[in-house]
Amino acid sequence: MGLFSRFERVTRPPDDIPPCTPEEVIEALLDLNGPHAPWTVRDADPDEGADLVADWHCTDPAWRKYFHSATEDSVLQTRMRLMPDEHQVRSLDHQWQLPLTSMSRSMYTSGRGQLRWASVSWSRERGPDGKRRIKKTVEYDTADLKNPLRDTVLDMGWSWRARFSKL
Repeated sequence: MGLFSRFERVTRPPDDIPPCTPEEVIEALLDLNGPHAPWTVRDADPDEGADLVADWHCTDPAWRKYFHSATEDSVLQTRMRLMPDEHQVRSLDHQWQLPLTSMSRSMYTSGRGQLRWASVSWSRERGPDGKRRIKKTVEYDTADLKNPLRDTVLDMGWSWRARFSKL
Protein backbone atom coordinates (compact mmCIF):
# COMPACT_ATOMS: atom_id res chain seq x y z
CA MET A 1 0.00 0.00 0.00
CA GLY A 2 1.51 3.28 -1.14
CA LEU A 3 1.44 6.72 0.40
CA PHE A 4 -1.32 8.04 -1.90
CA SER A 5 -3.32 4.82 -2.26
CA ARG A 6 -6.10 6.11 0.00
CA PHE A 7 -6.68 8.97 -2.47
CA GLU A 8 -6.92 6.76 -5.54
CA ARG A 9 -10.33 6.52 -7.10
CA VAL A 10 -11.57 3.10 -8.09
CA THR A 11 -14.71 2.89 -10.19
CA ARG A 12 -16.22 -0.56 -10.32
CA PRO A 13 -18.54 -1.94 -13.01
CA PRO A 14 -22.10 -3.08 -12.24
CA ASP A 15 -22.24 -6.56 -10.74
CA ASP A 16 -24.28 -7.99 -13.62
CA ILE A 17 -21.51 -7.45 -16.22
CA PRO A 18 -19.09 -10.39 -16.53
CA PRO A 19 -15.45 -9.37 -17.12
CA CYS A 20 -14.17 -9.69 -20.69
CA THR A 21 -10.73 -10.89 -21.73
CA PRO A 22 -7.80 -8.41 -21.78
CA GLU A 23 -7.70 -8.61 -25.59
CA GLU A 24 -11.35 -7.53 -25.80
CA VAL A 25 -10.69 -4.61 -23.45
CA ILE A 26 -7.73 -3.46 -25.54
CA GLU A 27 -9.75 -3.78 -28.74
CA ALA A 28 -12.65 -1.78 -27.25
CA LEU A 29 -10.29 1.01 -26.14
CA LEU A 30 -8.60 1.13 -29.55
CA ASP A 31 -12.05 1.35 -31.17
CA LEU A 32 -12.49 4.78 -29.53
CA ASN A 33 -10.23 6.23 -32.22
CA GLY A 34 -12.00 8.12 -34.95
CA PRO A 35 -11.61 11.01 -37.38
CA HIS A 36 -13.64 13.37 -35.19
CA ALA A 37 -11.99 12.48 -31.87
CA PRO A 38 -9.41 14.94 -30.43
CA TRP A 39 -7.33 12.01 -29.18
CA THR A 40 -5.64 8.84 -30.36
CA VAL A 41 -5.53 5.62 -28.35
CA ARG A 42 -2.48 3.55 -29.28
CA ASP A 43 -0.23 0.77 -28.05
CA ALA A 44 2.37 2.10 -25.65
CA ASP A 45 6.08 2.19 -26.38
CA PRO A 46 8.26 -0.01 -24.14
CA ASP A 47 9.75 3.01 -22.34
CA GLU A 48 6.30 4.41 -21.44
CA GLY A 49 5.61 1.68 -18.87
CA ALA A 50 2.01 1.09 -19.94
CA ASP A 51 -0.06 -1.11 -22.22
CA LEU A 52 -2.04 1.68 -23.94
CA VAL A 53 -1.63 5.44 -24.25
CA ALA A 54 -4.30 8.01 -25.12
CA ASP A 55 -2.69 11.11 -26.67
CA TRP A 56 -4.47 14.45 -27.02
CA HIS A 57 -4.06 16.19 -30.38
CA CYS A 58 -2.70 19.42 -28.83
CA THR A 59 -0.36 20.30 -31.69
CA ASP A 60 -2.55 19.14 -34.57
CA PRO A 61 -3.63 22.24 -36.56
CA ALA A 62 -7.15 20.90 -37.00
CA TRP A 63 -7.64 20.77 -33.22
CA ARG A 64 -5.59 23.87 -32.38
CA LYS A 65 -8.66 26.05 -31.67
CA TYR A 66 -9.70 23.70 -28.85
CA PHE A 67 -6.26 23.68 -27.25
CA HIS A 68 -5.55 27.40 -27.51
CA SER A 69 -3.90 27.52 -24.07
CA ALA A 70 -1.44 24.77 -25.01
CA THR A 71 1.88 25.69 -26.59
CA GLU A 72 3.30 24.02 -29.66
CA ASP A 73 5.38 21.80 -27.39
CA SER A 74 2.59 20.58 -25.10
CA VAL A 75 2.06 16.87 -24.64
CA LEU A 76 -0.94 15.47 -22.80
CA GLN A 77 -1.51 11.76 -22.42
CA THR A 78 -3.27 9.19 -20.29
CA ARG A 79 -1.33 5.97 -19.82
CA MET A 80 -3.18 2.75 -19.05
CA ARG A 81 -1.97 -0.57 -17.73
CA LEU A 82 -4.19 -3.65 -17.69
CA MET A 83 -4.12 -5.86 -14.60
CA PRO A 84 -5.77 -9.08 -15.87
CA ASP A 85 -5.68 -10.89 -12.50
CA GLU A 86 -7.69 -8.09 -10.88
CA HIS A 87 -9.80 -7.21 -13.97
CA GLN A 88 -8.63 -3.64 -13.55
CA VAL A 89 -7.23 -0.86 -15.73
CA ARG A 90 -4.91 1.58 -13.99
CA SER A 91 -4.59 5.07 -15.43
CA LEU A 92 -2.03 7.79 -14.93
CA ASP A 93 -1.92 11.17 -16.69
CA HIS A 94 1.29 12.76 -17.99
CA GLN A 95 1.83 16.31 -19.18
CA TRP A 96 4.93 18.05 -20.56
CA GLN A 97 5.23 21.60 -21.70
CA LEU A 98 8.39 23.10 -23.14
CA PRO A 99 8.78 26.89 -22.99
CA LEU A 100 8.70 28.87 -26.21
CA THR A 101 11.74 31.03 -25.45
CA SER A 102 15.05 29.85 -26.82
CA MET A 103 17.00 30.87 -23.71
CA SER A 104 15.04 28.53 -21.43
CA ARG A 105 14.76 25.67 -23.95
CA SER A 106 16.30 23.19 -21.53
CA MET A 107 13.72 24.02 -18.85
CA TYR A 108 10.32 22.39 -19.07
CA THR A 109 7.36 21.76 -16.84
CA SER A 110 5.87 18.37 -16.34
CA GLY A 111 3.26 16.72 -14.23
CA ARG A 112 1.77 13.35 -13.60
CA GLY A 113 -1.05 11.97 -11.56
CA GLN A 114 -4.70 12.70 -12.18
CA LEU A 115 -4.54 15.95 -14.07
CA ARG A 116 -7.56 18.05 -14.95
CA TRP A 117 -6.91 20.40 -17.84
CA ALA A 118 -9.75 22.52 -19.11
CA SER A 119 -10.04 25.55 -21.33
CA VAL A 120 -12.85 27.94 -22.14
CA SER A 121 -12.89 30.71 -24.72
CA TRP A 122 -15.29 33.63 -24.50
CA SER A 123 -16.28 36.22 -27.07
CA ARG A 124 -18.35 39.38 -26.95
CA GLU A 125 -21.14 39.85 -29.44
CA ARG A 126 -24.42 41.62 -29.88
CA GLY A 127 -27.55 39.61 -29.32
CA PRO A 128 -30.75 39.72 -31.41
CA ASP A 129 -32.03 42.54 -29.22
CA GLY A 130 -28.89 44.62 -29.92
CA LYS A 131 -27.49 44.31 -26.39
CA ARG A 132 -23.95 43.16 -25.79
CA ARG A 133 -23.47 39.72 -24.33
CA ILE A 134 -20.68 37.30 -23.60
CA LYS A 135 -20.83 33.94 -25.35
CA LYS A 136 -18.86 30.80 -24.60
CA THR A 137 -17.28 29.77 -27.90
CA VAL A 138 -14.80 26.96 -27.28
CA GLU A 139 -14.58 24.60 -24.34
CA TYR A 140 -12.75 21.35 -23.73
CA ASP A 141 -11.86 19.32 -20.72
CA THR A 142 -9.63 16.30 -20.14
CA ALA A 143 -12.73 14.57 -18.82
CA ASP A 144 -13.89 14.50 -22.46
CA LEU A 145 -11.20 11.85 -23.00
CA LYS A 146 -11.04 10.14 -19.63
CA ASN A 147 -14.78 9.59 -19.30
CA PRO A 148 -15.09 7.57 -22.56
CA LEU A 149 -12.01 5.55 -21.58
CA ARG A 150 -13.42 4.82 -18.14
CA ASP A 151 -16.91 4.05 -19.45
CA THR A 152 -15.52 1.65 -22.06
CA VAL A 153 -13.55 -0.20 -19.39
CA LEU A 154 -16.60 -0.41 -17.12
CA ASP A 155 -18.76 -1.68 -20.00
CA MET A 156 -16.25 -4.51 -20.44
CA GLY A 157 -16.73 -5.59 -16.79
CA TRP A 158 -13.40 -4.25 -15.56
CA SER A 159 -12.76 -1.64 -12.86
CA TRP A 160 -10.98 1.69 -13.47
CA ARG A 161 -8.31 2.83 -10.98
CA ALA A 162 -7.09 6.42 -11.20
CA ARG A 163 -3.48 6.36 -9.94
CA PHE A 164 -1.42 9.22 -8.55
CA SER A 165 2.02 7.66 -8.76
CA LYS A 166 3.35 4.86 -10.92
CA LEU A 167 1.16 2.43 -12.81
